[in-house]
Amino acid sequence: MRCVKFLIVLVLILPATGCDRIYAVLHKPGGEERQILGAFEFNEYNAKVEEVQKILKSFGYNIGHPDGKFGASTREAVAKFQEDEGLKVTRFVDKETWAGMQAVIQSPLFKKGVLDGRAVQKALLKAGFGSGKIDGQLGARSREAIKGFQSSEGLEADGQIGLDTIRALLKYVPVPASKKEM
Repeated sequence: MRCVKFLIVLVLILPATGCDRIYAVLHKPGGEERQILGAFEFNEYNAKVEEVQKILKSFGYNIGHPDGKFGASTREAVAKFQEDEGLKVTRFVDKETWAGMQAVIQSPLFKKGVLDGRAVQKALLKAGFGSGKIDGQLGARSREAIKGFQSSEGLEADGQIGLDTIRALLKYVPVPASKKEM
């Protein structure tokens, strides 16, 4: 009897609220992802998906080439990010996951959502690991400085800038005056 009542309510509510609302209620992470990224089909381009892929790639996650298509490697990278951040692993870009990504890319080490090589070099210099001229190019000398920095922070010294290295570098980035006043 309960099942019949549920079906009647569902049939009456579905036309009034739409499939998106029902989906959001039945699968919260998927519904939140749809709000954040918009509707997208498997293997079809979506600009917001490409943005997520670029963010994940800048955090050091392997997503392949950012192509705007939400495939298995992107889902795996989202899950790994959630796990690394201590979030519930849903494999969806839910509100909590999106907020976590945004918190990192809004940091002074990023400019317009992309890792800023100059800011990284300045942070390395402040930490005692200069890499020569501050030119924004993360070449061989910068990679060596990154390795030294990572080693000093107890991180894997691979010369790659992943999320752990970003977080460690943030300690050496000056806080803008506007944020100090808050």
